[in-house]
Amino acid sequence: MQLGWVDYSRQERETIKELLKVLGESSSLDELGVGIVRDSISDLLYPGTSVLHTRAKYYILIPELFKKAMNSGLTTGSEVRRLIDSDQDAIARVLRRAIDEETGTKAAGIIGGRSDRAVKMKPTRIYWNALRTTGILCNSALSYDDACSAVAGYNKRKQNIEFKKETDDDGGDAADALSSSFTLFNAPCRQTIDQYMQSPTLYLSKDEALYLNDQFLRVPIMKNTLMEYCLKTNTSFLGVSLNDINEMTNMSEELRNRLELAKEFANFIYGAYTVYNLLFWENGGEYATEEAKKNIESRYAEWKQVNIGLPHREEILKLVNGHEHYKAALRDFLVHFEAAVNANTTDLCSDEEKTLVKARERSCKREKAKIGRDYPFGEIQTIPMNYRHGTGQTIISDILKGLEKDNG
Repeated sequence: MQLGWVDYSRQERETIKELLKVLGESSSLDELGVGIVRDSISDLLYPGTSVLHTRAKYYILIPELFKKAMNSGLTTGSEVRRLIDSDQDAIARVLRRAIDEETGTKAAGIIGGRSDRAVKMKPTRIYWNALRTTGILCNSALSYDDACSAVAGYNKRKQNIEFKKETDDDGGDAADALSSSFTLFNAPCRQTIDQYMQSPTLYLSKDEALYLNDQFLRVPIMKNTLMEYCLKTNTSFLGVSLNDINEMTNMSEELRNRLELAKEFANFIYGAYTVYNLLFWENGGEYATEEAKKNIESRYAEWKQVNIGLPHREEILKLVNGHEHYKAALRDFLVHFEAAVNANTTDLCSDEEKTLVKARERSCKREKAKIGRDYPFGEIQTIPMNYRHGTGQTIISDILKGLEKDNG
Protein backbone atom coordinates (compact mmCIF):
# COMPACT_ATOMS: atom_id res chain seq x y z
CA MET A 1 0.00 0.00 0.00
CA GLN A 2 1.47 3.36 -1.00
CA LEU A 3 1.25 6.52 1.07
CA GLY A 4 0.76 9.92 -0.52
CA TRP A 5 -0.27 13.45 0.38
CA VAL A 6 -1.45 16.64 -1.27
CA ASP A 7 1.61 18.60 -2.34
CA TYR A 8 0.95 21.88 -0.52
CA SER A 9 4.56 22.89 0.20
CA ARG A 10 8.02 21.73 1.13
CA GLN A 11 7.20 22.43 4.79
CA GLU A 12 4.14 20.19 4.64
CA ARG A 13 6.22 17.41 3.07
CA GLU A 14 8.66 17.69 5.95
CA THR A 15 5.72 17.45 8.34
CA ILE A 16 4.65 14.14 6.79
CA LYS A 17 8.18 12.80 7.17
CA GLU A 18 8.21 13.77 10.84
CA LEU A 19 4.78 12.19 11.25
CA LEU A 20 6.08 8.89 9.91
CA LYS A 21 8.95 9.05 12.40
CA VAL A 22 6.47 9.52 15.22
CA LEU A 23 4.35 6.60 14.05
CA GLY A 24 7.37 4.41 13.49
CA GLU A 25 8.88 2.93 10.37
CA SER A 26 6.42 3.36 7.50
CA SER A 27 6.65 -0.31 6.60
CA SER A 28 4.92 -1.27 9.85
CA LEU A 29 1.86 0.91 9.43
CA ASP A 30 -0.40 -1.57 7.64
CA GLU A 31 1.04 -5.07 7.31
CA LEU A 32 -2.08 -6.69 5.86
CA GLY A 33 -3.37 -3.77 3.81
CA VAL A 34 -6.57 -3.19 5.77
CA GLY A 35 -5.87 0.47 6.48
CA ILE A 36 -8.34 1.74 3.87
CA VAL A 37 -11.19 0.01 5.72
CA ARG A 38 -9.91 0.91 9.19
CA ASP A 39 -9.55 4.59 8.31
CA SER A 40 -12.89 4.79 6.50
CA ILE A 41 -14.73 3.30 9.48
CA SER A 42 -12.77 5.53 11.87
CA ASP A 43 -13.95 8.58 9.93
CA LEU A 44 -17.54 7.34 10.06
CA LEU A 45 -17.39 6.97 13.85
CA TYR A 46 -15.03 9.76 14.90
CA PRO A 47 -14.58 12.32 12.09
CA GLY A 48 -12.10 15.11 12.73
CA THR A 49 -9.85 12.91 14.86
CA SER A 50 -6.43 11.34 14.45
CA VAL A 51 -4.49 8.73 16.40
CA LEU A 52 -2.07 11.55 17.27
CA HIS A 53 -4.73 13.71 18.91
CA THR A 54 -4.64 13.92 22.69
CA ARG A 55 -7.03 16.49 24.17
CA ALA A 56 -9.85 18.78 23.00
CA LYS A 57 -8.10 21.90 24.33
CA TYR A 58 -5.85 22.04 21.27
CA TYR A 59 -8.88 22.85 19.09
CA ILE A 60 -9.05 26.08 21.12
CA LEU A 61 -5.36 26.82 21.60
CA ILE A 62 -4.46 26.86 17.91
CA PRO A 63 -6.87 29.70 16.98
CA GLU A 64 -5.57 31.60 20.03
CA LEU A 65 -2.00 31.21 18.77
CA PHE A 66 -3.00 32.75 15.46
CA LYS A 67 -4.83 35.56 17.21
CA LYS A 68 -1.61 36.45 19.00
CA ALA A 69 0.28 36.34 15.69
CA MET A 70 -2.25 38.75 14.18
CA ASN A 71 -1.20 41.29 16.80
CA SER A 72 2.52 40.63 16.49
CA GLY A 73 3.34 42.98 13.63
CA LEU A 74 5.25 40.22 11.83
CA THR A 75 5.01 40.57 8.06
CA THR A 76 6.46 37.38 6.58
CA GLY A 77 5.03 33.89 6.69
CA SER A 78 8.27 32.42 8.04
CA GLU A 79 8.32 34.91 10.93
CA VAL A 80 4.72 34.12 11.83
CA ARG A 81 5.41 30.39 11.67
CA ARG A 82 8.47 30.73 13.93
CA LEU A 83 6.44 32.71 16.47
CA ILE A 84 3.62 30.17 16.55
CA ASP A 85 6.04 27.25 16.70
CA SER A 86 7.96 28.92 19.53
CA ASP A 87 4.73 29.52 21.44
CA GLN A 88 3.80 25.86 21.04
CA ASP A 89 7.14 24.86 22.57
CA ALA A 90 6.48 27.27 25.44
CA ILE A 91 2.99 25.82 25.99
CA ALA A 92 4.45 22.32 26.24
CA ARG A 93 6.98 23.55 28.82
CA VAL A 94 4.42 25.24 31.05
CA LEU A 95 2.05 22.29 30.78
CA ARG A 96 4.83 19.92 31.81
CA ARG A 97 5.13 21.94 35.01
CA ALA A 98 1.39 21.95 35.54
CA ILE A 99 -0.13 19.48 37.98
CA ASP A 100 -3.26 17.62 36.93
CA GLU A 101 -6.08 18.94 39.11
CA GLU A 102 -7.78 15.54 39.39
CA THR A 103 -5.00 12.99 39.81
CA GLY A 104 -2.08 14.99 41.15
CA THR A 105 0.13 13.70 38.35
CA LYS A 106 1.62 15.49 35.39
CA ALA A 107 -1.14 16.64 33.02
CA ALA A 108 -2.00 13.87 30.57
CA GLY A 109 -2.13 14.44 26.84
CA ILE A 110 0.57 17.10 26.50
CA ILE A 111 1.92 17.14 22.97
CA GLY A 112 5.68 17.28 23.44
CA GLY A 113 5.31 16.38 27.09
CA ARG A 114 8.07 13.78 27.15
CA SER A 115 11.00 16.02 26.32
CA ASP A 116 12.39 19.40 27.35
CA ARG A 117 13.48 20.03 23.77
CA ALA A 118 11.47 21.71 21.04
CA VAL A 119 8.26 19.86 20.14
CA LYS A 120 8.90 17.89 16.95
CA MET A 121 5.32 17.41 15.84
CA LYS A 122 3.56 20.66 16.68
CA PRO A 123 -0.14 20.68 17.62
CA THR A 124 -0.80 22.93 14.63
CA ARG A 125 0.40 20.20 12.28
CA ILE A 126 -1.33 17.37 14.14
CA TYR A 127 -4.72 19.11 14.44
CA TRP A 128 -4.79 21.10 11.20
CA ASN A 129 -6.89 18.64 9.22
CA ALA A 130 -9.27 18.32 12.17
CA LEU A 131 -9.74 22.10 12.18
CA ARG A 132 -10.72 21.80 8.51
CA THR A 133 -13.06 18.85 9.07
CA THR A 134 -14.88 20.44 12.02
CA GLY A 135 -15.27 23.80 10.29
CA ILE A 136 -13.24 25.66 12.93
CA LEU A 137 -10.88 26.73 10.16
CA CYS A 138 -13.04 29.02 8.03
CA ASN A 139 -11.28 28.32 4.74
CA SER A 140 -10.66 24.58 4.48
CA ALA A 141 -8.37 25.06 1.48
CA LEU A 142 -5.72 26.78 3.61
CA SER A 143 -2.70 24.80 4.71
CA TYR A 144 -0.86 25.75 7.89
CA ASP A 145 1.79 27.56 5.86
CA ASP A 146 -0.92 29.36 3.86
CA ALA A 147 -2.49 30.55 7.10
CA CYS A 148 0.85 31.86 8.38
CA SER A 149 1.33 33.78 5.12
CA ALA A 150 -2.23 35.12 5.33
CA VAL A 151 -1.55 36.45 8.84
CA ALA A 152 1.65 38.09 7.61
CA GLY A 153 -0.28 39.74 4.79
CA TYR A 154 -2.93 40.93 7.23
CA ASN A 155 -0.26 42.44 9.50
CA LYS A 156 1.34 44.22 6.56
CA ARG A 157 -1.97 45.71 5.43
CA LYS A 158 -2.76 46.72 9.00
CA GLN A 159 0.55 48.54 9.28
CA ASN A 160 -0.21 50.44 6.07
CA ILE A 161 -3.59 51.42 7.50
CA GLU A 162 -1.99 52.52 10.78
CA PHE A 163 0.32 54.76 8.78
CA LYS A 164 -2.67 56.13 6.86
CA LYS A 165 -4.52 56.88 10.12
CA GLU A 166 -1.81 59.37 11.00
CA THR A 167 -2.48 61.36 7.84
CA ASP A 168 -6.09 60.56 6.90
CA ASP A 169 -9.30 60.69 8.90
CA ASP A 170 -10.66 57.65 7.03
CA GLY A 171 -7.92 55.38 8.40
CA GLY A 172 -10.04 54.18 11.30
CA ASP A 173 -12.81 53.01 8.98
CA ALA A 174 -10.27 51.13 6.87
CA ALA A 175 -8.89 49.39 9.96
CA ASP A 176 -12.38 48.29 10.98
CA ALA A 177 -13.07 46.98 7.50
CA LEU A 178 -9.82 45.03 7.42
CA SER A 179 -10.48 43.46 10.81
CA SER A 180 -14.01 42.39 9.91
CA SER A 181 -12.96 40.95 6.54
CA PHE A 182 -10.16 38.74 7.86
CA THR A 183 -11.26 35.70 9.87
CA LEU A 184 -9.18 32.53 9.95
CA PHE A 185 -11.10 30.66 12.65
CA ASN A 186 -14.58 30.94 14.07
CA ALA A 187 -13.42 29.94 17.58
CA PRO A 188 -14.24 32.41 20.39
CA CYS A 189 -10.62 33.14 21.51
CA ARG A 190 -11.65 34.79 24.77
CA GLN A 191 -8.29 34.18 26.44
CA THR A 192 -4.94 35.36 25.11
CA ILE A 193 -1.97 33.04 24.95
CA ASP A 194 -0.17 35.20 27.51
CA GLN A 195 -3.10 34.81 29.91
CA TYR A 196 -3.17 31.08 29.26
CA MET A 197 0.52 30.79 30.11
CA GLN A 198 -0.23 32.14 33.58
CA SER A 199 -2.67 29.31 34.29
CA PRO A 200 -2.02 26.50 31.79
CA THR A 201 -4.41 23.57 31.60
CA LEU A 202 -5.70 21.02 29.14
CA TYR A 203 -9.20 21.22 30.56
CA LEU A 204 -11.89 23.21 28.77
CA SER A 205 -13.78 26.10 30.26
CA LYS A 206 -17.56 25.90 30.00
CA ASP A 207 -17.58 28.49 27.20
CA GLU A 208 -14.98 26.53 25.26
CA ALA A 209 -16.86 23.27 25.76
CA LEU A 210 -20.12 24.87 24.64
CA TYR A 211 -18.43 26.20 21.53
CA LEU A 212 -16.86 22.84 20.57
CA ASN A 213 -20.06 20.96 21.31
CA ASP A 214 -22.11 23.29 19.10
CA GLN A 215 -19.47 23.43 16.38
CA PHE A 216 -19.04 19.67 16.17
CA LEU A 217 -22.79 19.10 16.00
CA ARG A 218 -23.19 21.77 13.33
CA VAL A 219 -20.99 20.26 10.62
CA PRO A 220 -22.71 17.72 8.32
CA ILE A 221 -19.85 15.20 8.53
CA MET A 222 -20.81 14.46 12.15
CA LYS A 223 -24.23 13.12 11.16
CA ASN A 224 -24.85 9.53 12.34
CA THR A 225 -21.43 9.26 14.00
CA LEU A 226 -20.54 8.04 17.47
CA MET A 227 -19.12 11.52 18.12
CA GLU A 228 -22.51 13.09 17.39
CA TYR A 229 -24.40 10.50 19.46
CA CYS A 230 -22.22 10.98 22.54
CA LEU A 231 -22.35 14.79 22.42
CA LYS A 232 -26.10 14.88 21.81
CA THR A 233 -26.94 12.41 24.55
CA ASN A 234 -24.25 13.50 27.04
CA THR A 235 -22.81 9.98 26.94
CA SER A 236 -19.19 8.98 27.47
CA PHE A 237 -17.79 5.55 26.62
CA LEU A 238 -14.34 6.42 27.97
CA GLY A 239 -12.82 3.21 29.30
CA VAL A 240 -15.40 1.09 27.49
CA SER A 241 -14.15 -0.91 24.52
CA LEU A 242 -15.88 -0.44 21.19
CA ASN A 243 -16.81 -4.12 21.27
CA ASP A 244 -18.76 -3.58 24.49
CA ILE A 245 -20.93 -0.75 23.15
CA ASN A 246 -24.35 -2.21 22.51
CA GLU A 247 -27.31 -0.73 20.63
CA MET A 248 -28.89 2.19 22.47
CA THR A 249 -32.61 2.96 22.16
CA ASN A 250 -32.05 6.46 20.74
CA MET A 251 -29.20 5.50 18.41
CA SER A 252 -29.92 6.01 14.71
CA GLU A 253 -30.28 2.94 12.53
CA GLU A 254 -27.35 4.07 10.38
CA LEU A 255 -25.04 4.41 13.38
CA ARG A 256 -26.13 1.02 14.73
CA ASN A 257 -25.26 -0.53 11.38
CA ARG A 258 -21.88 1.22 11.27
CA LEU A 259 -21.05 -0.05 14.75
CA GLU A 260 -21.96 -3.63 13.91
CA LEU A 261 -19.93 -3.57 10.69
CA ALA A 262 -16.98 -2.03 12.55
CA LYS A 263 -17.06 -4.76 15.20
CA GLU A 264 -17.48 -7.53 12.64
CA PHE A 265 -14.47 -6.43 10.61
CA ALA A 266 -12.27 -5.73 13.66
CA ASN A 267 -12.99 -9.12 15.20
CA PHE A 268 -12.46 -11.01 11.95
CA ILE A 269 -9.22 -9.33 10.92
CA TYR A 270 -7.90 -9.77 14.47
CA GLY A 271 -7.67 -13.47 13.62
CA ALA A 272 -5.56 -12.72 10.56
CA TYR A 273 -3.22 -10.59 12.68
CA THR A 274 -2.95 -13.43 15.21
CA VAL A 275 -1.81 -15.70 12.38
CA TYR A 276 0.61 -12.95 11.33
CA ASN A 277 2.09 -12.90 14.84
CA LEU A 278 2.60 -16.68 14.75
CA LEU A 279 4.50 -16.30 11.49
CA PHE A 280 6.44 -13.33 12.82
CA TRP A 281 7.41 -15.35 15.89
CA GLU A 282 9.31 -17.71 13.60
CA ASN A 283 11.69 -14.85 12.77
CA GLY A 284 13.20 -15.25 16.22
CA GLY A 285 14.62 -12.52 18.43
CA GLU A 286 14.69 -11.59 22.10
CA TYR A 287 10.91 -11.72 22.50
CA ALA A 288 10.33 -14.90 20.49
CA THR A 289 9.99 -17.11 23.56
CA GLU A 290 8.02 -20.32 23.90
CA GLU A 291 5.72 -18.53 26.31
CA ALA A 292 5.02 -15.85 23.71
CA LYS A 293 4.17 -18.52 21.14
CA LYS A 294 1.82 -20.29 23.56
CA ASN A 295 0.05 -17.00 24.30
CA ILE A 296 -0.50 -16.32 20.60
CA GLU A 297 -1.72 -19.85 19.97
CA SER A 298 -4.10 -19.52 22.91
CA ARG A 299 -5.50 -16.27 21.51
CA TYR A 300 -5.96 -17.91 18.13
CA ALA A 301 -7.90 -20.78 19.71
CA GLU A 302 -10.11 -18.32 21.62
CA TRP A 303 -10.72 -16.32 18.44
CA LYS A 304 -11.57 -19.48 16.50
CA GLN A 305 -14.26 -20.37 19.04
CA VAL A 306 -16.09 -17.04 18.70
CA ASN A 307 -15.32 -16.18 15.07
CA ILE A 308 -18.47 -15.63 13.01
CA GLY A 309 -16.63 -14.93 9.79
CA LEU A 310 -17.34 -11.90 7.62
CA PRO A 311 -21.00 -12.24 6.50
CA HIS A 312 -21.26 -8.51 5.65
CA ARG A 313 -17.99 -8.28 3.72
CA GLU A 314 -19.43 -6.36 0.77
CA GLU A 315 -21.26 -3.87 3.00
CA ILE A 316 -18.02 -3.23 4.84
CA LEU A 317 -16.04 -2.67 1.64
CA LYS A 318 -18.72 -0.25 0.41
CA LEU A 319 -17.87 2.01 3.35
CA VAL A 320 -14.63 2.81 1.52
CA ASN A 321 -14.95 5.49 -1.16
CA GLY A 322 -12.80 4.83 -4.20
CA HIS A 323 -9.64 2.70 -3.93
CA GLU A 324 -11.22 0.09 -6.19
CA HIS A 325 -7.91 -1.59 -7.00
CA TYR A 326 -7.01 -1.95 -3.31
CA LYS A 327 -10.52 -3.10 -2.43
CA ALA A 328 -10.41 -5.82 -5.08
CA ALA A 329 -7.13 -7.19 -3.72
CA LEU A 330 -8.36 -6.96 -0.14
CA ARG A 331 -11.66 -8.68 -1.05
CA ASP A 332 -9.69 -11.56 -2.58
CA PHE A 333 -7.65 -11.98 0.59
CA LEU A 334 -10.70 -11.82 2.87
CA VAL A 335 -12.61 -14.40 0.83
CA HIS A 336 -9.74 -16.88 0.76
CA PHE A 337 -8.73 -16.38 4.38
CA GLU A 338 -12.31 -16.90 5.56
CA ALA A 339 -12.56 -20.08 3.47
CA ALA A 340 -9.29 -21.38 4.93
CA VAL A 341 -10.48 -20.69 8.48
CA ASN A 342 -13.79 -22.45 7.82
CA ALA A 343 -12.00 -25.45 6.34
CA ASN A 344 -9.78 -25.74 9.41
CA THR A 345 -11.60 -27.96 11.92
CA THR A 346 -8.95 -27.60 14.65
CA ASP A 347 -8.09 -24.82 17.08
CA LEU A 348 -4.56 -24.64 15.68
CA CYS A 349 -3.64 -22.29 12.86
CA SER A 350 -3.50 -24.11 9.51
CA ASP A 351 -0.70 -23.96 6.95
CA GLU A 352 -3.16 -22.52 4.42
CA GLU A 353 -3.99 -19.61 6.71
CA LYS A 354 -0.28 -18.93 7.20
CA THR A 355 0.37 -19.09 3.45
CA LEU A 356 -2.39 -16.57 2.73
CA VAL A 357 -1.27 -14.12 5.44
CA LYS A 358 2.38 -14.33 4.35
CA ALA A 359 1.42 -13.73 0.72
CA ARG A 360 -0.79 -10.80 1.71
CA GLU A 361 2.04 -9.09 3.55
CA ARG A 362 4.40 -9.64 0.61
CA SER A 363 1.79 -8.18 -1.75
CA CYS A 364 1.24 -5.10 0.42
CA LYS A 365 4.73 -4.42 1.72
CA ARG A 366 6.92 -5.92 -1.01
CA GLU A 367 10.58 -5.43 -0.01
CA LYS A 368 9.47 -4.07 3.37
CA ALA A 369 7.73 -7.34 4.34
CA LYS A 370 9.03 -8.69 7.65
CA ILE A 371 7.96 -12.34 7.77
CA GLY A 372 10.86 -14.66 6.97
CA ARG A 373 13.34 -11.80 6.85
CA ASP A 374 15.87 -10.24 9.19
CA TYR A 375 13.37 -8.50 11.49
CA PRO A 376 13.27 -9.60 15.14
CA PHE A 377 9.83 -10.63 16.41
CA GLY A 378 7.63 -8.06 18.10
CA GLU A 379 3.88 -8.61 18.39
CA ILE A 380 1.48 -6.28 16.60
CA GLN A 381 -2.27 -5.74 16.84
CA THR A 382 -2.66 -7.75 20.05
CA ILE A 383 -6.29 -6.63 20.40
CA PRO A 384 -8.99 -5.93 17.80
CA MET A 385 -8.59 -2.54 16.11
CA ASN A 386 -10.61 0.21 17.80
CA TYR A 387 -10.97 2.85 15.04
CA ARG A 388 -9.59 5.78 17.13
CA HIS A 389 -12.15 4.95 19.80
CA GLY A 390 -9.87 5.90 22.69
CA THR A 391 -8.92 9.21 21.08
CA GLY A 392 -12.50 10.07 20.16
CA GLN A 393 -13.81 9.30 23.62
CA THR A 394 -11.08 11.40 25.26
CA ILE A 395 -12.11 14.38 23.12
CA ILE A 396 -15.78 13.76 23.96
CA SER A 397 -15.03 13.37 27.66
CA ASP A 398 -13.13 16.67 27.69
CA ILE A 399 -16.13 18.45 26.16
CA LEU A 400 -18.69 16.82 28.45
CA LYS A 401 -16.62 17.61 31.56
CA GLY A 402 -16.33 21.23 30.40
CA LEU A 403 -20.09 21.46 29.97
CA GLU A 404 -20.54 20.47 33.61
CA LYS A 405 -18.50 23.41 34.87
CA ASP A 406 -19.85 26.68 36.27
CA ASN A 407 -18.80 29.67 34.21
CA GLY A 408 -17.51 31.32 37.35
